[in-house]
Amino acid sequence: MEGAPGRDRASRLSHALVVAVAAAVASVHVLKGLARVPAEPGAGLAVAAACLTLVVAQLRHTSPAVRRIAPKAPPVAWTAAELAVGWLAVVPLGASIAVLCLPAASLLLERRRVSPALFGGCAVLVELARSGSVRDTADLALIVAIGGIMLYAVTTLALFATRVHAARLTLAASAVTAERLRLASSLQAELSAGLREVRGLAGRDDPAVLDPLIAAARRTLAATRATAAELRSLSLAPEAASARALLTAAGITADLRVGHAEPLGPAGTVLAAVLREAVTAVVRVGDARRCEIVTGERAGQVVLRVVSDGVPTAALGADLLDGLADRVRAVGGRLTAGLEPDGRFAVEAAVGATPAPTASADPPELRTALGLYFLVLGTFWVKAVLLVPVALLWLGVPCLLAFCALQIRFATQDSPRHARLVLLASAAFALVPLPWFGRNWIGTVGILACSVLIALPLRAGAALAAAVVVAGGVITGGGPAPTLLAAVDALITCVVVYGVLRLVRLVRELQRAGAGLARAAVVTERLRAARDLHDLLGHGLTAILLKAELARRLADQDAGRARAELRDIVRLAERGESELRTVVSDSPRLSFAAELASAAAVLEAAAITVEVDDGPVPAAAGAVLSVVLREAVTNILRHSSARYARIATSTDGTSVRLEVENDGVADGVSAPGSGVGGLTVRLTAIGGSLVAGPDDGWYLLRAEVPAG
Repeated sequence: MEGAPGRDRASRLSHALVVAVAAAVASVHVLKGLARVPAEPGAGLAVAAACLTLVVAQLRHTSPAVRRIAPKAPPVAWTAAELAVGWLAVVPLGASIAVLCLPAASLLLERRRVSPALFGGCAVLVELARSGSVRDTADLALIVAIGGIMLYAVTTLALFATRVHAARLTLAASAVTAERLRLASSLQAELSAGLREVRGLAGRDDPAVLDPLIAAARRTLAATRATAAELRSLSLAPEAASARALLTAAGITADLRVGHAEPLGPAGTVLAAVLREAVTAVVRVGDARRCEIVTGERAGQVVLRVVSDGVPTAALGADLLDGLADRVRAVGGRLTAGLEPDGRFAVEAAVGATPAPTASADPPELRTALGLYFLVLGTFWVKAVLLVPVALLWLGVPCLLAFCALQIRFATQDSPRHARLVLLASAAFALVPLPWFGRNWIGTVGILACSVLIALPLRAGAALAAAVVVAGGVITGGGPAPTLLAAVDALITCVVVYGVLRLVRLVRELQRAGAGLARAAVVTERLRAARDLHDLLGHGLTAILLKAELARRLADQDAGRARAELRDIVRLAERGESELRTVVSDSPRLSFAAELASAAAVLEAAAITVEVDDGPVPAAAGAVLSVVLREAVTNILRHSSARYARIATSTDGTSVRLEVENDGVADGVSAPGSGVGGLTVRLTAIGGSLVAGPDDGWYLLRAEVPAG
């Protein structure tokens, strides 16, 4: 399953971030519980165990393994158990009410509107009765609120990230379906009408209609080729494969390096024409030994370079490429041809790259999570202001406002401009006031460490974030214990905020990847349709034209034979209409025996003597080889002066071989048609192979596919 590893990675990362945040929130309470063990062993261990239980219960939202502990328990039962454990830790065991942020997050995830407020009110009353300090109670209540909100945001984002990644194949399938519907509408309107016209004229069984029939067939064939070329224009892959096959057939080593992003759009048609003509020129001259085809992107343009070692002068290459420069300029590009410093001849075309798709708006889940993060920043701001001495508010308020503004900018943009300046400014606002504000300011250090961890590569970011946390603890001063506690507070804040912001980025990455997969699926679908139009409909229309011209020659000499050809044209047109429907559905399944008989008849109609040596061909292999046979016959008719042809099939149990050869080699070299590259791609994808080229004075095309 192709999608499983990727889905597991997204799920594992999401779950790991939830684990990290839940563990970070609970860690300080676990440590406090363990610190009580020497004096109160039972109470200390019970508090630590209760905190760990709350962490495990929190993980049920993202981990099926945790849910299997009590598979039949409804969500409300899990939440009730969390509340019981939390209150047990707080009331009889004396833990801080801050530990209640874990069950508070579950209440938020259950979407219970009254329960979180009621729960928070009870926590405030308990702490107020226990401490008697309004300020301390407000501080702890804010910690419960911040912790619960952040845990809720992290868990929600983790679940959403998993759904986004799991849905990417569905989105790609939907994009392909939409593209097929669009193609069906376009092709049926443009090409089906032409085939109906051809069938209607041929169905009159009257040689007098041959001239309009030939004109209709030519129009439909031209429209078919134009449509196939338009569909191929999204990608250079078919033309690149054809170029490689052409060079290999001519004994030239082909070096293909692709460095551009697809889809290309309309510019792809122009680049494909440049590539085709440049490679044809290399083969035609015939003295090259090596040819490099390189694509890349530069300054907003797609650049294609064809470099060969066989053209002696720039003038010769320029003559061969006359007319292409105008086509390239017409789309706002440029074409150059000339000698390289090393003496090789290079053709370079550059056209504007397809603009990157506009970034889609964040989905509601992402906007909610960011809104909650900004709420937490605001709550942190209020909490810090409450704890800053009144005499220092003139310094604290501006620093807090500036720091929060910088963090909002950092959170809303995956790659903010001037990120280093943003980090440096944040570091100044976080670290410089520490000597005056002490631990009241340590939260800014944790948020700064998170920003560093996100902005830099993982190893460097982790090292620098750890240094920031340690520096924050040291600057607060007050001895080893306060320094350690300050550093731990900063580290917890860092982990919690990192969980939210990293998941925000993960969701955006998954969305971009899903959109890219959908675009790639559409490109693949259009290329498949282009191949089928060329391989199936193009061949059929070529055969119709050939038979119509033969019927016109026979009309005055043998009217019966001419009418027989017209009846064959009706059959071919009906088959073409059926195949047009398969182009916009799924890969067609063809009968090799029927295709072989049709190929022999078409070649014989062109006055080519055909020898057929047909062995048994399994149905699965025959469907693929039927397409190869059509392309081979089309190439014989269009690219050779053959008088004799041979078609042979054989099997060795594991693979099936098709050989089509003809004696129409011109000047010792016969270039394969443009469809050979597409067939090479198609056969390679199923574990087959295709070679084409001169062979002892004949031209041989050999295809092998798996028998199964």
